[in-house]
Amino acid sequence: MSKLWIKFDELKVSLDHIPSLLDRYNLLPDFLRRLLESNYTHKIIPNKDDQIRFFKRFLVDNNIKGKDELNQWLLDNGLDDKRLDTMLYERLQVEQFKKDMFEDKIEDKYLEQKELIDRVMYSVLRVPDSNQASELFLQLEEKESSFTDLVSQYSIGSEKNFNGIIGPVELGRLDPVLRERLKISKNGQLWPPFEFKNNWLIIRHEKHLPSKLDDEMKSRIRNTMYEKWINKKVLALLDEIRYKDNSNKKNSVNNGDNIIPTINNSTE
Repeated sequence: MSKLWIKFDELKVSLDHIPSLLDRYNLLPDFLRRLLESNYTHKIIPNKDDQIRFFKRFLVDNNIKGKDELNQWLLDNGLDDKRLDTMLYERLQVEQFKKDMFEDKIEDKYLEQKELIDRVMYSVLRVPDSNQASELFLQLEEKESSFTDLVSQYSIGSEKNFNGIIGPVELGRLDPVLRERLKISKNGQLWPPFEFKNNWLIIRHEKHLPSKLDDEMKSRIRNTMYEKWINKKVLALLDEIRYKDNSNKKNSVNNGDNIIPTINNSTE
């Protein structure tokens, strides 16, 4: 008979039921991720200076100023000093593992996707009718009206609240119809009207903002590569656990197990 793990009110959970409950409440992926990370990082020993810097960054990221605020944060998050130390130490191990594994791949990945992470600013005028769009485009081309004035008078999109200006935004986040025009544009280039999602747009390229491979960009690329790698590991382990015997009957939680009390919907 399986050992009882926890009991309150009508709820009884044995140790054998924990894996199935983790899966049932979608906690298993995070649990497996932590196990995998511990397995890959347990031999990494951060030095004291790195630990201090990481702790200071944690305080800044969580806007914690002073011991009283730290104690309140611990209380709000169900932690104590010892558990916080362990949590930060393990996070730092993961950060160092990321660098060890991906640092020499960052530059190639950056160059591969640079075109999509460069940013752009552009202005947009959105109207529902093609004839109206053509008339407004002619006014802009002949410099009879300013882009800002026409947006204020005629544009029907949310850009009207910002004088038609959009961005800075990464090219990779734009719809391909917009991206293909803007990535080959020069500053100030005005595009003739084109149909876009049941409206007609006139766009003007305002400014191109090239990305830089600075520390922030390196961290972003490193984290992206790591997330893709660790998620693949987690999914493979999930499949192995869930389908190792095809039927997955062992330790399953079904309605007849009476682990979780039945909660009936009330009616009025």
